[in-house]
Amino acid sequence: MGDLIQKIIDFFMGLFGMKKDPALPSGGGAPAASGGGGGGGWASAADSVSGLDEVEGAENISVAAGKVLIQRDGAALIEDEDDGDNIWIDQVNKDIPRQAWVDDWGPAGHGPDDETLATFLMHEMVFGMEHQSDPRNAEQKLVNFGYRDAGHFYKVRATVMKHFGDYHGPNLGDCVFQSQRVMSASMKASQMMHRANMQQTMQADPALIAPVEGVTMEQYAQIQARASSLSQEQFAALLAQQGMDMAKWHRVSNEWNTRMQNDTTHTLVTIYGQAFTGAGQGQFGAAAAAHSATGFDGSAAGGQAPIPFEKCCEIQGAMQAWSKTGQDVNAMLAKTFGMNAQDFSAAHTWWLSQLTADVAKFPRYTELCDHYEKQYSAGAPAAPDSDLSF
Repeated sequence: MGDLIQKIIDFFMGLFGMKKDPALPSGGGAPAASGGGGGGGWASAADSVSGLDEVEGAENISVAAGKVLIQRDGAALIEDEDDGDNIWIDQVNKDIPRQAWVDDWGPAGHGPDDETLATFLMHEMVFGMEHQSDPRNAEQKLVNFGYRDAGHFYKVRATVMKHFGDYHGPNLGDCVFQSQRVMSASMKASQMMHRANMQQTMQADPALIAPVEGVTMEQYAQIQARASSLSQEQFAALLAQQGMDMAKWHRVSNEWNTRMQNDTTHTLVTIYGQAFTGAGQGQFGAAAAAHSATGFDGSAAGGQAPIPFEKCCEIQGAMQAWSKTGQDVNAMLAKTFGMNAQDFSAAHTWWLSQLTADVAKFPRYTELCDHYEKQYSAGAPAAPDSDLSF
């Protein structure tokens, strides 16, 4: 069970953007090529792109050189002259004072609040991912969200930049997305996108979540959550209450594990994780249930911290060290900290939800985990360090 719990932890860390430093939105995967906001390596649209003779302000737009395939008000799909790739180009003229821009929130929301920001960033992520493989269909994704076309999307993006960007000059194009608020919203947007993808996956493949011999994924996860604290006899009694014997349990368990391993969308591991933590079992069951109650929507779990923040980082660092040095992580976890994988999963994911809600604390999490990984890798006891605090 420890391996499965670790898989859940790893998945949620990835979902929360915690496998590496949280990345800021990049502009939807396509060049954001407005005047004042472009970087080196871009040419003037008026000089480099054919078909823009009648576009007002083309001299202020910097784009990759190529032929225009589709022209929108505020965007163009071009064929890059170097490699032939099709690329959506932002043609919204941002070489204007910030306050001169007329807001257009489109389908993202109704004003400058966190929900609107997260919704827009989710739209941008979907557009960016699809843009990599099929730029034309990427625009259709935007239309499905409620944008008129790619140009409308870039106009909404300019509005979002106006209200949420950090400014390095007087014009709208002098703005970048780099604030902690945007980073937090970006993490929430990732979770929104994952939930939307889950719904699409389940609708397209109902068999994926079909019960196994009458046992749903949620039931399976809840039984697994209770199993770690039961003796073999008690577990057999629990199975009997659920209308199963050990032979049926093994069949059900093998099938659900096989489905989870083959599910590249992580739909099943999300359902499993929420049901498992929602069962509220183990030393820190209350923390697990509080995290499950958020629906994994990016908000912080309620209640008291199950363990101190630094202790959570110490355990995570120790587990990383034990794994890399070939030690039995579950055995060392029990011996060193007096908990099992389920206990740590509950405590760890509770703290991950706090970091998701306030990513300004994330660098400290990384620093502490690295610090303790080095200590445990060297075989030294985790002595108190007066320089480390939260």
